[in-house]
Amino acid sequence: MGARDPYESLVRFYEFQLGRVPARAELKEALKATISERELRMFFLLPFMGMTPEEKLLRKAARAGIPRDEALALARRLIPEGMVDSYLGPAGRLYGRAPFIALLEFQVRLKEESPLRAVCTRIMNAFIEGAVDVLPTRTPYYRVLPVEQTLRAPTQTRVVPVNVAVPDPREVLPIDVVSEMVRREELIVVADCYCRATKRLVGEDCGHPLETCFYFNELGMVKLEAGYGRRIDVAEALNILRACEEAGLVHNVSNCEGKIQTLCNCCACSCAVMKAVIRGQTNVGAPSRYRSALLRERCTLCQACVGVCPVKAISVSRDGPALDAARCIGCGQCVSRCPEGALRMVLRERPPKIYADNDALFRRINMEAMLGLAARKLLGR
Repeated sequence: MGARDPYESLVRFYEFQLGRVPARAELKEALKATISERELRMFFLLPFMGMTPEEKLLRKAARAGIPRDEALALARRLIPEGMVDSYLGPAGRLYGRAPFIALLEFQVRLKEESPLRAVCTRIMNAFIEGAVDVLPTRTPYYRVLPVEQTLRAPTQTRVVPVNVAVPDPREVLPIDVVSEMVRREELIVVADCYCRATKRLVGEDCGHPLETCFYFNELGMVKLEAGYGRRIDVAEALNILRACEEAGLVHNVSNCEGKIQTLCNCCACSCAVMKAVIRGQTNVGAPSRYRSALLRERCTLCQACVGVCPVKAISVSRDGPALDAARCIGCGQCVSRCPEGALRMVLRERPPKIYADNDALFRRINMEAMLGLAARKLLGR
């Protein structure tokens, strides 16, 4: 029986996360040309999921016959390739296996051509265009946040039979407001959008702003360690977000209430999340807690709203304007562009589920993925 192929094991590890990988053979060959077997041996000493302290990793490496200095060099060599996550925590440095998406996003952001960048670009473009198996999960990992100014309205009140006015329970919450979500994070890192970076590499640049991906806290530290992205303060972050809104981009944030990991600003022409939503996938991005509502009597048929709706939920005919409330994702772009105030944001009757924190969100998604992929394997799909 021959020795196990570590490159095959690596590709299988990636397939466990996202299902069958397109351009599988080409990816395997590009990894062979980029990563040594010794480096892969170090990679597989890292935990399957999660992070491990540096000293614990070095003890494990020593038992495997890898000296301390070499182990550190091997692990750190894989960080700028997008294969190992690392950051300095309160109790010391931590290491972990980077997910497949981290490898893809890092490679497509590189300026230099390489076989690995080329195949990662092909794979990333396939994910963007939906030319891959859909991950067997149900829970969206992103949710939309509306254009902030569309939520700025006087707090509504309602009158109860005893004639006492009480605040309406549907008032805007901090989890609805993009600036509130950003202000409470300790570390903010911004980087190029890897979807639009991919489209540039395949000759399909849409012209939207590029530096629009945000990472926060520990994940922000990971991106800084890997050598891409830059640390910014709240003021600059808010300026970038306003520019994104003006460019018609949609805020997509981690689908949780607590500390968030990521905030993307997506377009329908290049971005994987928006394209998945448009295709009807429900396990990628959830709508915001709001939706647009049409005041027909105010509409002058200027159609300013039609072109900015990323999901084509608004149309105008000889019968007047029409809004598909079920299709609306609640981004607020149409409301922000209407000169007559004929559109407004209203709370959904059944707002989508938002998880308490990022850990709870990904525990759920990982469980769904493991069960779904196991079922596929049993059924031979």
